[in-house]
Amino acid sequence: MLFFICDIGFAVIGDTITTSPSPYKITMKKVRLQNSVTGEWVTVGEGDLTVDIASVNAGELAAGYVSGSAVPEGTYNNIEITVSTSMTIKASCVDTTNKFGSGAVTWYTTSTAGAGGSIQASTVVGNYAEGTSIIPNTVVGVDPVAGTFTKISALPSILSISKGSTQRIRVKFDVANSVTFSYPGLGTFIAYPGEPTVEMQIID
Repeated sequence: MLFFICDIGFAVIGDTITTSPSPYKITMKKVRLQNSVTGEWVTVGEGDLTVDIASVNAGELAAGYVSGSAVPEGTYNNIEITVSTSMTIKASCVDTTNKFGSGAVTWYTTSTAGAGGSIQASTVVGNYAEGTSIIPNTVVGVDPVAGTFTKISALPSILSISKGSTQRIRVKFDVANSVTFSYPGLGTFIAYPGEPTVEMQIID
């Protein structure tokens, strides 16, 4: 099955450059599956687990969070994923085509928060650091009080769990070009994480 971790609604103004981050840290809160017959939701993973989804062992950690053996017998058609609205990234990009009007310079994420939940970017390598981005409260699925973002996605095919079966979980993250650097204007350069692709398989 394929699903997306998050769908971030930052307002993009002006030219942008995308690049790949390291790290890209998210905090998983809950994962549920919906029974296609009864409509009931079954929790298959719960609790705070921070995962650097840009790391080589991210899939293993996420697989341990979602327990295939916890899924009751039945068929499932939707998945609901809840994560923290805070995500931490570190990335840099080279403005080779002078999109930002500053010449062929390298831009870096900083530890300073930017407007609208973004991260301020800088050309000073000494400012290069991990920055924390916050999904804006205007995005559908954000609970500003709990500080969480929940998204429901349809599974590409019906997941069938048979009685007495034991499933293994395989998860793979792809964060290629999931960070965007942007120049909204007024001398402000920002960066923010985009939507990583996640492949999750439940194997009999």
